[in-house]
Amino acid sequence: MTSPVPALPAGSTVLVTGAGGFVGGHVVRAVAQAGYRVRGLVRRPPAQVPGGATVDWVIGDLRDPDVQARAVQSVGGVIHVGGWVSLRSDRRGESRAINVEATRALLERSRTAGASVFLYTSTLWTVAAGTAERPADEDTPWNLDSVRSPYCDTKREAEALTLATNGPGFRTAVLCPGLVIGAGDRRPTSTGLLLTMARWPVVWLPEGGTPVVDVQVVADAHVRALTCAEPGRRYVVAGPYLSYRDLAVLVARVAHRPWHVLTIPDALERPLARVVEWIDGWGFGLLGERTAAAVGGGFLCLHISGARADAAFGLRHPDPLGSIHEALSYARQIGLAPWLRLRSLDEAAAVPREPERAR
Repeated sequence: MTSPVPALPAGSTVLVTGAGGFVGGHVVRAVAQAGYRVRGLVRRPPAQVPGGATVDWVIGDLRDPDVQARAVQSVGGVIHVGGWVSLRSDRRGESRAINVEATRALLERSRTAGASVFLYTSTLWTVAAGTAERPADEDTPWNLDSVRSPYCDTKREAEALTLATNGPGFRTAVLCPGLVIGAGDRRPTSTGLLLTMARWPVVWLPEGGTPVVDVQVVADAHVRALTCAEPGRRYVVAGPYLSYRDLAVLVARVAHRPWHVLTIPDALERPLARVVEWIDGWGFGLLGERTAAAVGGGFLCLHISGARADAAFGLRHPDPLGSIHEALSYARQIGLAPWLRLRSLDEAAAVPREPERAR
């Protein structure tokens, strides 16, 4: 029998790293709404407090020992959302310094400071790919060599560190969200993909796909994991699987574009990956996040089940159309995409699921 999970008392202080980011900001608000005191670790003071929550801010670099020591003082729990997130090459070793070594130090400082629970926010790229008939889960052996990158490798290593540190009085768990969609993405991250689709009348997309998940569901999962996550377990937090073509069709229902969605044959995956790898190898930096790993990810059909987290945390996933509408509406509201012409959500829901020109 599984031993009962010790509860984190209401009113405990919970540290959220990466609290100024897209996911971290939503986690901060959800933690505050759940009745915990929130301490947020950020590199610079945020422009606004997420959701009006009262937050004890710690300003500084996650790698700084003094900053970490201040951040974990008297905390009951830690939600480690912050990290190095990029598909670029990493010649300066930042991915290892931030994702691995800073996580290693934060784990030890959190345990020493008396924290009882430590949650690590990872990515689906550390899990595996299954099939539509047999989706992968948290225990499927890793099989994603096509997305090998400093980001993927260091996130996998940080997961292993987190789970290995689990022990009596210090419960650790890992959450692996799908493609997170919703309002609040200022960087932008996933919203950047949606904006690319919405900008052009014609888009060319690989035939891969990924589970999507609403950002509020991700935040709720973190809060519930504080008390419900079993010690030493991983949880995939993911909603429905969408091919990138299906995602573009939903974008078209909200934003009128793209009109046509064309697919890139799978046979072009390796040639495209070699070209971008060659350009990146010369250090040109011309392609930004368009790396060999990004190419591999685009062609990957990432069929993964989130059933474990749904059952453990009582998650319910909204229609992705609403999440997409919120993401694009927010992008227009803050000036990221003033050119967007959006339907209301009711109007978008009434559009046929296969718009005539989005084929």
